[in-house]
Amino acid sequence: MATIKGENLRVMFDSYDPEVENPCVAAATSCQLHLSLQVEEDTTKDTEDDWIVNEPVGINWDIQVDALIIEDEQSATGVECHDLVIGYAYDLIFARTTGRAGTQNREEAKESGEKYYRGSAILSDLQINSQNQDIATYTARFTGNGELQELTYE
Repeated sequence: MATIKGENLRVMFDSYDPEVENPCVAAATSCQLHLSLQVEEDTTKDTEDDWIVNEPVGINWDIQVDALIIEDEQSATGVECHDLVIGYAYDLIFARTTGRAGTQNREEAKESGEKYYRGSAILSDLQINSQNQDIATYTARFTGNGELQELTYE
């Protein structure tokens, strides 16, 4: 069983152009894809045992990205803090990268059978952190706006 290094899982913005690489979040330090199932109690007075019965009523997802705030010419192909607008919907991809040297872990691994996730999400929270004598960072949280698709490259 192979493991995947954290630097090879990235959040990318869907360019919808097969000729253009999907830009990822530049200088990301971590990212999370979170899926949750919302359940509600379905126990009635007719329930015969002491266990509470729960039924699924909804599925939610969100993505969070932590990144450095940078001023660097090398990041021209990535999405940075100043490129994001709170309240806007973005088409996001959560995928593995190739990890090839010279690609800054930005090249999608599009091998046959490779899985990735795609969905539309609203930038619901953007937090900029700038402590004295420390590197400035930001956290972007995207709330899923509809279905998150699990897809496979062919």
